[in-house]
Amino acid sequence: MSERPLWNAQRSATLSIVVTWIALGLAVACVPLLVPILNLVYNPAWVVRAAGPLYAGLVFGIAALVLLLRVLIDIRRGEVFTVKNVWRLRALSYCGYAIMLACVVGFIVQPEAGFVLLALIAGFMGLLMRVIKNVIDTARLLKEDADYTI
Repeated sequence: MSERPLWNAQRSATLSIVVTWIALGLAVACVPLLVPILNLVYNPAWVVRAAGPLYAGLVFGIAALVLLLRVLIDIRRGEVFTVKNVWRLRALSYCGYAIMLACVVGFIVQPEAGFVLLALIAGFMGLLMRVIKNVIDTARLLKEDADYTI
């Protein structure tokens, strides 16, 4: 009797893709709604000062989600250790650092603890993506070496 596992790598990748699409949809929906929502919570002077860094972070966040989506689609296809994925993971790390920088600018123009927290999270994400990129790149090199070995 052959039982198939309920959860496998293919389903996990598909779930990750679905969640990434949902996050991307929500992030894109936030673009026109960000200022009106902030105006409900904060005073207009705060919103004027903080909107630029928040929009910059949102743009880089959307870019990061698009890159992540491309990586996940390649993983589902079985194309994990590729030059394209290494490049995408490097770009993902840069997006994390750009979000961190936008949050630092946000803190400078409008000192709030939320900007510091977001900057720390984004910086850690950028660092984590660099480590993952290095691991994938090393594995890619080992795979290429093994492919050429007779």
